[in-house]
Amino acid sequence: MLRFVYTDAQGQTAEWLLTRWREDSRYIQGRNEQDSKPRTFRKDRIQEYLEGVELLLMDAAPPAPEPAPRAQVDCRPQILFTGFKSPDRARLEALATEHGFRVMKTASKALAVLCGGYNAGPTKIEDARAAGAFILDEEQLLHLIQTGEVPC
Repeated sequence: MLRFVYTDAQGQTAEWLLTRWREDSRYIQGRNEQDSKPRTFRKDRIQEYLEGVELLLMDAAPPAPEPAPRAQVDCRPQILFTGFKSPDRARLEALATEHGFRVMKTASKALAVLCGGYNAGPTKIEDARAAGAFILDEEQLLHLIQTGEVPC
């Protein structure tokens, strides 16, 4: 049995009594009589151990390093170019990036725009349609960049 005073991320302090528990260098996970699922407690948020502290491993292992922060989600609209010669494609990709687009190499569900050139393949166009993307040619893309409007 392990009993302690814990302060959660919202600053709420409560006393916990765990009957079944396990630990690692950073966390204690366990259940009390009322929990149907185990709860996880950060050791650095435990204010005071009231009972069972002698059962803890405490210094058995060095503390694990802090988890790496999650990468921020890239919310820019995605654009895919197909059917262009390399120099034209590079120029259009640079232009799109400069105007806030995220250039992609394959169609995904989050694709917003497919810009097709004279040699655009039907598979990429169908994938873009399935994703609900706008399908534009170079002239329509330039209009979108200049005005912010998708041409009809």
